[in-house]
Parts: sequence; C-alpha cells; structure tokens
Amino acid sequence: MKTKVLLSSFLLAGVLIASEADDGSKPRTWVSNDGRPIEGLYLRANSQAVVIKRGDGKEVALPLRFLSAADREWVQLKLASETASSAPEEKVRTHLKYKLSGGSEKWPEERRKRITDAMDAAVELYNKTGVFKKELTANNSPGTPTADANYDGWINFGGSINRRVALHEIGHTLGIGTHSNWQANIKDGKWTGKHALEQVRQFDGKDAVLHADRMHFWPYGLNFDNESSKENDLRHVLMVAAMRKDMGID
Repeated sequence: MKTKVLLSSFLLAGVLIASEADDGSKPRTWVSNDGRPIEGLYLRANSQAVVIKRGDGKEVALPLRFLSAADREWVQLKLASETASSAPEEKVRTHLKYKLSGGSEKWPEERRKRITDAMDAAVELYNKTGVFKKELTANNSPGTPTADANYDGWINFGGSINRRVALHEIGHTLGIGTHSNWQANIKDGKWTGKHALEQVRQFDGKDAVLHADRMHFWPYGLNFDNESSKENDLRHVLMVAAMRKDMGID
C-alpha cells in the first residue's frame, strides 16, 4: 500500500511539473505521426481528440490517434493536470438524441435489440466527437432493402442493421446528401467546400481529394461495411462535422 501511495504521489508531481513547463497557454507545434507539423493553441481535449486554434483563428479537431507519441503524451498529461487541479470533468455531450418509432414494443425482440445497439453506439460516437443538435427517430422497416434516412431525422432500418449503418444514416439526417446546400458544394464529382477539404487533407495529405455524388461522399463516407474501422468511424464523424460547416448548418 505504501508503495502505491508513493507511486501515485510521484506521478501526480510529474503531471504538475509537466503542466507548469508547458501549460498550453501559448501556441505549440503539433506533429502528425507521419511528421507533418501544425501550429495551434490548445483549447480542449478528450480521450478521442484535441481541439486547437490555428493562427488564422479556425478551430481544428485533431484525432489523438494521428498525432505523434509526444503529442499524445502531452494531451494525457494536460488532461491529468486539469483533473488534479479539480477542473470539472468533461461530460459526454447529449445534443444528438434518438427514440424508437411508435409501436416499437411490437417489434421482434431481436430486431429491436439490434437497432437499439446500433443507434446507441453511433449516437455515442457523434456526441463524443462533436456537437450535433438533432432529435432522431429509428424505425424498423423490414421492407427497406438496406437502410435510408432523411433530413427530418427519420431513419429506416431494413436489411442492414449495425453500427456502421447507423453512423452512415445519421450522417444523412445531419445533411449528407439531404440538405439544400449539398449540391452547391459539388463540382465535377468533387467536394469544393473548404472545411471538409481541410479536414480530409489533414488525414490524407495536401493533395487529397474528396469525392461526392447526389447522396454520398468518399473517402470516409462509410458507404460499405468494409470501410468501417475504429479509425475510419471517427474520421467519418469529423468529416460530417466539416461538411456541415461548408453547408452552413449550425
């Protein structure tokens, strides 16, 4: 027990020393895990990403997974120092909410569970990653070939029910392929909005291109199950947030 107490004291001291040496009050150089630098002032962070303010005043979310080991460690120490100084713990946002459609108590139990599990996981990721103010309705629709959704927030689950499908369809409810300004950001099959282009180029380099058609975008559109991964699911949500900015959606 005594050893554990000493170790805890040592770690806490290390956190406080680190925070005093570089407390995030000044812009710092962040480095991606492939060596690309970006200057920015630390604003906030959670277990998934750090938000910084660039010199031009724009806020950018950097997924921790894509930062250097040194930057990830810095963020961990920063979060630990905020906790040590009794800063209130960041709560998971709940702006994005959903309910099951009327009559859900009569759905087959297996389908209701699959829809609920998929929506719970997808909504949680959206709320952890950004602010999306919307109330959704998940509907059991066996006659729907796969799944579909509209900007009013209605999602039909047919032959495809899983987390990837829920993430993808929630994107439609948030404006992907459904908002009146969607087509205005597309030219010759490519997305032209500056926010989404900046985001995809953070992921894939300065020459990255974002493709889009009448309803979908790629990469990171999660249009098929084989596109889904922990990394790509997070990138999908960040891309949806950036594309919403391009469309002028709050």
